[in-house]
Order: sequence, then structure tokens, then C-alpha cells
Amino acid sequence: MVDSNSTERTYVLQTARGSLTGTEVVDTRTNKPIYRRYARIRYALPPVGERRWRKPEPLPADWIFSDGNNNPRNYRKFGAICPQVDAPDDLLNGGNSTEVQNDMSEDCLFLNIWVPAGGEGPAGGWSVQFMYYEFPGGEYTSGHGMQRDYLDPIDIYRDNRDNLRIIVSANFRVGVFGFLASEELLQDAKGTPKCHDRYAVCGNFGFWDLRMALEWTHANVHLFGGNVNNITAGGSGRLTARIIRRAFLFSGAVAVQPDTPQSEKPRKLFFDLCRRFHIDGDLPSEDKIRLLRGVSAEKLLEFSKTLDVGFRPVTDGQGGFVPIWFMRTIRNGELGRRLKELGVQVLIGDASNEAGLYQYLNRKPISSQQDLRTKLTMQYPQDIVDALIVRHEGQNVNWNFIYSQIVADIQCHSAVRGFAHSLFKGGMTAQEVLRYHISWKSKTLAMPLEVGTSHALDFPLWWYSGWRTGFSERDKEDVLNFTRPFARFIRGDISALFGWGTETEYEVRLLAPDGSVRVTEDSMWKEKMGIWNIVRDVQLRRSGSGVARRQVNGGP
Repeated sequence: MVDSNSTERTYVLQTARGSLTGTEVVDTRTNKPIYRRYARIRYALPPVGERRWRKPEPLPADWIFSDGNNNPRNYRKFGAICPQVDAPDDLLNGGNSTEVQNDMSEDCLFLNIWVPAGGEGPAGGWSVQFMYYEFPGGEYTSGHGMQRDYLDPIDIYRDNRDNLRIIVSANFRVGVFGFLASEELLQDAKGTPKCHDRYAVCGNFGFWDLRMALEWTHANVHLFGGNVNNITAGGSGRLTARIIRRAFLFSGAVAVQPDTPQSEKPRKLFFDLCRRFHIDGDLPSEDKIRLLRGVSAEKLLEFSKTLDVGFRPVTDGQGGFVPIWFMRTIRNGELGRRLKELGVQVLIGDASNEAGLYQYLNRKPISSQQDLRTKLTMQYPQDIVDALIVRHEGQNVNWNFIYSQIVADIQCHSAVRGFAHSLFKGGMTAQEVLRYHISWKSKTLAMPLEVGTSHALDFPLWWYSGWRTGFSERDKEDVLNFTRPFARFIRGDISALFGWGTETEYEVRLLAPDGSVRVTEDSMWKEKMGIWNIVRDVQLRRSGSGVARRQVNGGP
């Protein structure tokens, strides 16, 4: 990335909960402040020791920002991120050899806040964008609170003044620390459920972290000039009920109900973990968990690096994060009805070649259909894999290419369209569900040809970091033409809803290969909705709910 033409100086913020020493970033060309950043703000107690593999515990009611002497505490340096497998983000940093180097620690539940500088905010406070970052293709093994140079929002604040907002992003637990799943975590030494322990859950700890970070933001962002009633977040589901006014889903949605902790894959991972550290599987549940909590974070991370497929979210049932009826409420339109009642708008879309990224990230040769099936069933249920592989039988095929196509469809292309369809089925309109599609890629991005236009490449657009990777003036103009309504969407400006341009669920706002922006029918709709329906029908058969009638334009 090119020089950001900025310098940093300290800035002290006084609040009703104490004072913070943050960082004010200044434009060296004008000497005007661009934004202020407050990093390493703790939003929950450290998830270490006995708090490992439990829901995050809130800070005490009397917490303050100041230090023990009631002086401003230093919030200039990013906090540690959860121990994780290094993500190959050379795809995104433009070959930057001076990229931010993050410390790793289980004590990682911190968030970062960026606030516009150089002027008063709007009446009622700045709009707030809550953003969590998982590396594209990371599959819950890597993620953090935007602590990389290519995620620095400096170009939003400097060159696009109509797009100003407070940005909040949190570190959260990933991999074995965030998504180990086992019913043993809910049982005491006698195998009795811990009914009265409100922090005991059987998995999805990383999701609970993000929920607490969002709740912390809702409770405290006013101290930074934010409007608590104007929060937009990257995500959906249960978090929307009380806090989120708008949600955005960049190149991803959900199509498959996760496994339960009692199912084969999570059980195997749990017992493989026990065997790796010589923990007898016949020990009482509480003893197994106690011994696992005694294993160092470094050793747990080393074990994670040996896995072909890591720890994932689970269906944790009543009182958990992902209920057993999760996918049903999406397919039958109930989620859409609920979001409409709450007045929540959703922006959702994808890029034209998501498969290119998965093919780039999974370059180990797949030599046969059986190898393909084995690799896919590590990630998805066997019956879904078999149903999708059938579509490619009889072809003279490249198995790696088919693998990338199937993953891209389940993770993105079919999931995005099926999810959007379910929102419309619940009564939402094209003014409430804003669909997009990106087929454009700047020639200045030094990306491998096979990656194409994928969700690794939309960050330079939404985040304007392409300004620092050499975007031409024409590139910048094209990007701004495409993203200006998104800026209004974040602000809650009603003109964004009617300025997006789409009128039906089958239309998208397209950033075309030539840089033009237009509203057009979704050319992928028929094919990808067909795949959504295949995945849907397999799950319905498995659940005994009957076989839905396959139809291109939807279904339960």
C-alpha cells in the first residue's frame, strides 16, 4: 500500500466514565485531523482460566476508562487478538511488508473505535457501524477487530466526507477457543447439567463475544458521540432484536443448519483434542474440561494447525445461540416478517467469482470424486455433499474446480440469494432488502488471475482502501458511484432506500466489469436458487418435515 500521508498524535477524551488517551490521525498535507482512534477497550472480563469455553462475562458495573490514579488510560495500541492460524492476507494488503503485527493472547476481548475528527457530529450523534472481520475463507479460524493496515478507514474519513460515521470493531474468540463444542461443557462431575450457571454453554463462544461487544457498543457509544438508536451491523439473527437498525451481509449468508454438539464431527474433534493431550475419555465431564483448561493456549493452537477442518458453530438449542429451528425460520419467511416488524433494513450481495478465492486458498490437488467427497464432508453434511456432487457426474472435470464451486455456492452464491428470497417471502420489499452484485475489479490490484472478482476484493471498495493500492481516478469515481447509497444506508438516510434502484427481489445493483453502475436482473438467480432448493430439500427430508416442491423462485 502507498503512504497514507498521515501522522499520529495523542488525543485525550473526557467522558462520564473516565478519560482515554487515544490517537488522532492528522493529514500531513493539510495538518487537519482526520479521525480519532481508541484501541484496546475491554468489553468483557478476560476469557482465561476458568472462563475459557464459557460465555463472556460482563465488566463490573463500576468500570471506568481511567487508570487506577484516575488519569487518562492509554488506548493507543491495538489489543491482542485471539490465538489463530495466520491468514494469507497478502491478497488484501497490496504486498505491504510493514503490515500491523498483532500480538496473540486468550485475553483478547477488546474493541476498537474510530471517530470522525474535525467537526461536530450531526444532531443526535454520529451513526454507528459495528463491523466484525473474519478473513475471507477463514471458516471461523481467524478474525479480529480490523487490526490490519488495509482495514484502516482513513480514506473513508479523509476523502469521502459524506460517508462519516463511528466505526466499532471487536476482537473475538476463534478456532478452538471460540468454537470448541461439547456437551461436557454443560455438565458437572456427575454428568448433571449446570442449569443454574448462566455462563455455561456448549459452544459458539465467539458468537457470544460479538453479541456482548455489540451490547457494550449500544450501552456506551454515546460517550464517543455516537447515536445508540442508529446502529448498523455486519450480521443478522438474534442480535437484531433490540439493537440493530440495519444489517449488511457482504458475500455470505447461511444455508445449512449447523451440527449439534452431540453429532459425529464435533464429538470427534473433542475426543481428538482429549487424546492429543492424553486425557482419558472415560473421565467425568468436569475432570476432562478441567484438564483441557490447563493446556496452554500455545499448545491448543498447535493442535489446531494439524486439522484439515477446524472448529465450527453448532446448533446449541434452547438457551444457546443457534436454535434448532434456525434455518426453518429463515426458509419460511419468519425472520423476514420479524425484521420487517422491527423496521430493520438489510443490504446483501456477492461478487461474481467467489469460487476463485476458494480455489486459490485450497490448492492441494483433489484427484478423484471420492477425494472430493471426503474433503467436502469435513465441512458439510454427507447428504448435502452427495446431492451437489451428483450435478457434476459424467463431466470431464477438474475436481479442485468443482470443490471451489460447491463451497462458493453453499457459503455465498446460493446462500445469499436464498436468504434474500426468504426476507422477501416474509413481506420485506426492495426498499428494505438492498441487493447488490460486483463484477468489477481494479487493474491496479496485484491479485492472482484465478482469484477473479471475489469477496477478498470488495474490501478496497466498501472500505476505500483501494485509494492506497493505486486506484486510478476513474476507479475511484466508479467505486463512489456504486457505494454512495451505502453511505446513506449507514446513516439511516431514507434516500438510500429509494435511491438503490432495485424494485423486485430478482434485481441487483450491479457494479459491472467496465465500472458502470446499473440495476439489472440477477443473471445467477435461476441457477443458484436451484442449488438453494437442493440444499433445502435435503435438510427437510432429514428432519422429517416433508419434501418441499422445488421451484426456481423459492419455496419454504
